[in-house]
Amino acid sequence: MANYAKYTRGAMGHMLKHYERAKDADGQYLKFGNQDIDTKRTEQNYNLAPQHNQLDFIHERLSEVYCMNRKDVNVMCSWVVTAPEDLKPEQEKEFFQESYRFLEAKYGRENVVSSYVHKDEVTPHMHFCFMPVVSDRKRGGFKISAKECVKRTDLEQFHEKLQCHLEEKGISCSIINEATKEGNKAIKELKRGTARQTLQEVRKATKAEQAVLKKLQAEKQALNRDVEALKGLKNITGKVLQNQEVKAIKTESVMFDDTKVKLNKTDFENLRKTAIAGETANKTYEAAKGYLQKAEKTLEVVEQKRKEPIPERMERLKLQKKVEDYDKALERCEPPVKQAFRKGKKFCSYILQSQNI
Repeated sequence: MANYAKYTRGAMGHMLKHYERAKDADGQYLKFGNQDIDTKRTEQNYNLAPQHNQLDFIHERLSEVYCMNRKDVNVMCSWVVTAPEDLKPEQEKEFFQESYRFLEAKYGRENVVSSYVHKDEVTPHMHFCFMPVVSDRKRGGFKISAKECVKRTDLEQFHEKLQCHLEEKGISCSIINEATKEGNKAIKELKRGTARQTLQEVRKATKAEQAVLKKLQAEKQALNRDVEALKGLKNITGKVLQNQEVKAIKTESVMFDDTKVKLNKTDFENLRKTAIAGETANKTYEAAKGYLQKAEKTLEVVEQKRKEPIPERMERLKLQKKVEDYDKALERCEPPVKQAFRKGKKFCSYILQSQNI
């Protein structure tokens, strides 16, 4: 509700211009901080203290009291008294007047620089500006000392005493609230309090975000486990399929080998019969020789097929059909005369032996 501040010679000039609504070189009102000034209501501002040039008054008062010649000496102080939210509109002006009387009595009329009430900002408030003049016990007379003029106990009791003063004057409003029950705070202290509150809010938000992050990490771990399980299942499935393919290939290979053995036995037996028949007839011998060549070609084809990947089912059926046709041809070519051309036997036998039949 009320804030206390101190200013050195170098800082007070800007504040004085802000109090009296002076303008800069661009014609804009000088601001304190980032306040928004409604220029349409600036004419409603007023000063409760005696009207005089603020800077001249300060210099004149400094010539009357002792003040150390240092840049860091606070030669001016101010109270910013803001109208409470529950203040009745009809009591607003009286509220500021009684607040001014309370402060004037506390710090001395002779030390009041100005007391401007600003109604052109968000909330009506009063800047009570004064010089911190106290008794100089060491040298006698008076001196400038903000530290002795406004002590910590004054800050702690300020709102309570102002509340009592206003209640005595019949002004009902809440000076003491959650923000002021522990005493007045300087601007830096208020900023620190706001920073602590912001930090607490950030910490709460961080905790909530950490909880969400933890949940997401747990979900990520669960997904990773699912991925690993799927990889394992993929490997197992691949091995099973591979084993099944190997078994199928082995089965087809065995069947192919069995078929080859059967073909070889049949062909060899028929060729032997043909060779024996060739002993009795030259034509029969020549026929046997031709069928033998066909058999050799058939065996070569079978061997080539065996070296190649397992043939399709239709290819195997075609090969079997050819073998059956060949067997039927051999049956038709059996010689009617078994005693002819015996000389061909030796030659046919030589051919059979050379082919390892």
